[in-house]
Amino acid sequence: MESFCKVSIIAFLVLASGVFLSSPTQAIRTSEKDFGLALEPSSDNGDDIIPIELSHYLHECLKKIGEECGSIFFTRIFIGKKNVIPGSCCQKLLDMGEECHYTITETVISRPEFRANATLYETRAVDAWNKCSQ
Repeated sequence: MESFCKVSIIAFLVLASGVFLSSPTQAIRTSEKDFGLALEPSSDNGDDIIPIELSHYLHECLKKIGEECGSIFFTRIFIGKKNVIPGSCCQKLLDMGEECHYTITETVISRPEFRANATLYETRAVDAWNKCSQ
């Protein structure tokens, strides 16, 4: 069984890349191989949920943060786990940049399964950024 964090970041990659995911709980039960599309932005017929330009931008942001650190931020912001953010992950977040951080957050929030708690997620994203930028 895959760890929750690994599956969470893969689910995050899927959401940020514009691949449809029917519910957050499905991400926990799905195997990593089912998320191959999340590793590269899609470039097919333009039927993506997220415009291709934004998808490429998000992909570049996610490459900068990396899977391990992305998982830490995903669980902190969207699951609400008060996990410790290692200094190396804070550095990756700062190197990735504030614009990438908030664009990723807003993209995930734009999904129907996250929309209802948008204010909570935005607050957690600001808190994570502030914690790392101190």
